[in-house]
Amino acid sequence: MKLLAALVCMALSACSANPLTDDATARQVTVGGKIYFINQLTAGTWTATASNPLIPLPDDTASKATLLRAIEKMSDCKVTDSDYSRQGMQLDAQVDCGKGLKN
Repeated sequence: MKLLAALVCMALSACSANPLTDDATARQVTVGGKIYFINQLTAGTWTATASNPLIPLPDDTASKATLLRAIEKMSDCKVTDSDYSRQGMQLDAQVDCGKGLKN
């Protein structure tokens, strides 16, 4: 019975990673008590995804603004544009890291 419990525990922990975030450098942030992953796709594009890939990101103004501030903090750049992708499962942000624009 203990072996079964240990195997179930290991299996569940293996599923806890976000499959939308395939980069090991993704950073975890908490917004409104929920966990999100911030990830850099390219030099100018960062993303935010929910820890549960089956739940869309919140689309209210306050939550989006908080996620964009988290992206700015992680990237050390200014967000210049953003939109939702993957049917609302991902927030994409374009950043500008030009001189004088860093936060």
